[in-house]
Amino acid sequence: MYLWLKKYRPELIPENTPETRRILEMGREVDLLSRQLFPGGIEAEGFNYEGWQNTKKLIDNGAKIIFQPTVIAGALTCRADILTKNRSGWDLHEVKMATQVKDDYYYDTAFQRLCFERAGIKIGRVNLVHINNRYVRRGEINPQKLFVSEDITDEARAKIPEVEELIGEVFAMLKRKDAPDVELLKSCPNPKKCEYAGYYCEGFPELHKIVSKFPPELLLVLLERAALDPKKISADILKAIGYKPKVEFSKIDAPAIRKELECLKYPLYFFDYETHSAAIPSFDGTRPYQQVPFQYSLLIQDEPGSKIRHTEFLAREFKYPVPALLAQLERDIGDKGSIITWNASFEKGCNDEMARMEPRCADFLKAMNSRIFDLMLIFKFKRQMYVKSEFKKSASLKKVLPVICPELSYKSLAIQEGGAASASWPVLTGGVIAEKEKARLAEDMLAYCKRDTEAMVGILEKLKKDIKK
Repeated sequence: MYLWLKKYRPELIPENTPETRRILEMGREVDLLSRQLFPGGIEAEGFNYEGWQNTKKLIDNGAKIIFQPTVIAGALTCRADILTKNRSGWDLHEVKMATQVKDDYYYDTAFQRLCFERAGIKIGRVNLVHINNRYVRRGEINPQKLFVSEDITDEARAKIPEVEELIGEVFAMLKRKDAPDVELLKSCPNPKKCEYAGYYCEGFPELHKIVSKFPPELLLVLLERAALDPKKISADILKAIGYKPKVEFSKIDAPAIRKELECLKYPLYFFDYETHSAAIPSFDGTRPYQQVPFQYSLLIQDEPGSKIRHTEFLAREFKYPVPALLAQLERDIGDKGSIITWNASFEKGCNDEMARMEPRCADFLKAMNSRIFDLMLIFKFKRQMYVKSEFKKSASLKKVLPVICPELSYKSLAIQEGGAASASWPVLTGGVIAEKEKARLAEDMLAYCKRDTEAMVGILEKLKKDIKK
């Protein structure tokens, strides 16, 4: 589906978000660092035909290690990460920034093996080079310890027949130029989750006119995902496929909620972290993908009905932010009262990691965790305390807030989700943008984090009103 959209309707694919761009850049950094595991390697520059010609030149000139080798085999082209010479041929090394081997990687490497061997390059072993999540940075990054290499030769080879079949399906799919096309959607291997199937449906609203040609299972999936609008489909078709419209419901278990809220002790601290994480640890003492807080927002209500105070922290330099953050946090947050968060496991996990890195503050952080009240739990669908059909069985703040407190929408903010906030910190603390832009970005970051805590204040007030009815 992605390949079809990329070739014929690229405008239907949204631009990468700041978080997506950050992840792509992180992948590039991981690839470059992994080359230190293979000293003496040479990059085969260029893509497609140029890359293939340069790869052949390096092989002919006796190169033993090639970075970014490219091959062309008939209608297939492939670019691998690393190729190393063995006694009778070459070994492939695929680099991933994940911390473990995933099933998808077997297909990736099977395709690579297939392409290289069809191009006349014999492949021996296939290795998956990935991140070691137990690595702790001490000084300069040690690639030998940061990366783990696993032999997946047998698993990749076993996928080749399936990959060959998929290649045929892809070429057949790419020949289908007309749209909308039910057969194209039917070719999607995972319509339940594939975001590109959703983009396709949004791009061709006239699909509703040909739904009678859809297999019932596919139509039900697309209706469930709200990729298609049931109001635009005849009742006879909906009945024939067994579609049941979503029933609006609302349940408020006032006694249960009241019991939960009785646990709160004033002063109340509405609290939220923003964090930085990276595959390659940025700071000493941290592990890959460790969430390192660089910002917080704290709204404080000293007693019922009192005016709410606000304090906040944002690190303005790209250096280990924890000592400065904790120094202010110890001043800002008292030793009594409830600390209200949304999805407490996240804040508690951050505190546990900071306690490991900063033993001096371990008692303070442990005490903080003992006082945390998770407001999200009231909205958990399984607990049936406060549920509405509009939540779509989710307790995410982004699902609950627009329903409970629509006046506190994130849509009015320049930064509207946590991934963008996290991606903004390296930009704020880097040397790429001007000081005026940094000032505006800092304001946007502070506003986003504050909105998270404002949301909790608003939701708690709404809960109190609802349980009085």
